[in-house]
Amino acid sequence: MSSVAENAKIIAKGLAFGESPRWHEGRLWLCNWGTGEIVAVSEDGKSRVMLTVPAVLPYSIDWLPDGRLLVISGREGLLLRQEVDGRLVTHADLRDLSKSPWNEIVVDGRGNIYVNGGGPAPAPGQHFGPGTIVLITPDGTARQVA
Repeated sequence: MSSVAENAKIIAKGLAFGESPRWHEGRLWLCNWGTGEIVAVSEDGKSRVMLTVPAVLPYSIDWLPDGRLLVISGREGLLLRQEVDGRLVTHADLRDLSKSPWNEIVVDGRGNIYVNGGGPAPAPGQHFGPGTIVLITPDGTARQVA
């Protein structure tokens, strides 16, 4: 019997810091933190830069039910949306809901968006404080839910 590790295959190399992997439209998408790019990789290893996010670090990605890409710009506290024409626009401004960086995102089938944020940075030897989860409804209303 073979282990999963024996069957593992490298499909992408040269990433500076790959984060937030998502399977979408037959490819593995991820944020390359070191370059500020959103990259899609096919099973045969062909990678393509799908989006470069200028001046911000793309922490995490997901898609609205209509197919538009969402990107969390964690340190800036913004949820960005890529329009059909390729422009990035602010979908939601989360800065008033937490001063800590935002991290992961997930979108449900109704278009509700959930974003989590870390707690305050700990002192050396201590744990992070409580984090935050925000719900952004399809009408654009954002509120803390946990």
